Amino acid sequence: MSAEAGMMPLVRAMQLADSGFPSGVFAFSWGLESALADGRVDRHSLSGWVLAELQGRWHGFDRLALAGGFRATGAALGDWFATIDALMPVERLRGASVQAGEALFAAARALRIELDPAARAAERAGLGHFAVVHGHFLAVSGLDLAAALAVSALAMARGCFSAAVRLGAIGAIAMQRELSALAPRIAALAADLPAPGTLPAGFSPLSDIALMRPRDGRLFIN
Repeated sequence: MSAEAGMMPLVRAMQLADSGFPSGVFAFSWGLESALADGRVDRHSLSGWVLAELQGRWHGFDRLALAGGFRATGAALGDWFATIDALMPVERLRGASVQAGEALFAAARALRIELDPAARAAERAGLGHFAVVHGHFLAVSGLDLAAALAVSALAMARGCFSAAVRLGAIGAIAMQRELSALAPRIAALAADLPAPGTLPAGFSPLSDIALMRPRDGRLFIN
C-alpha cells in the first residue's frame, strides 16, 4: 500500500468529522437549549452535561445503534432500522432522530454516495434514524468501525459545545479548551467496540426531559 493510500482513511475521517459536513445534526442541541434557559446548566457545569450525554445517550444508545448500522446490510440492515425505531418510544425523540437522518440521506444523494437499498427503504418508511444511517454511511465511505465511532462521539461532543457557543453560554476558545479536556474520555468511549447484535439501552433522563419541554422561540429543533 502506498503512503498516499494509507493516509486516505485518516483524511476521509477528518472530512466526515468536520463541523461543516452536512450531517443533519447542526440544528440539534440534545436538550441543552432548554437546560441553559432554565438555569440547570451554565458555563461551569457545561462540560459535565456533555460528558453525561456522551456516557448516557451516546455510549449507551447511539454507539450501539451506529455499530449495528455499520455492520448490517440488506434485510438485516432493514431489520436494524426497525429495531431502533421500536426502542425509541418518545415521539419527540423519535421524530428528531428521523429528521436528522433525512438530512444525512440527502447529503448522501448530493454526494452520490450509494447506500444499501434497505437503508433507502427505511427512509421511505419513516424509520431512517440518524445513528443507524450514520453508521451505514460511514461504512460505505470506507472507515473502519473504530474510526466511525470516533467520528460519531466527537460529533456529539462538538455539537453540544457548538450549541452552547451559539446560545451565548460559552466562547469559542473556552469551547476548544473544554473539548480538549474531554478528548481522552471521548477516545475511551469510542474505543469500546460493541459486540454484534447488542441492543442499545441509553439513560439520559435530564436531557430527555429538557428536549421534550415546549419552548417558544427555539433556536434549535430540540
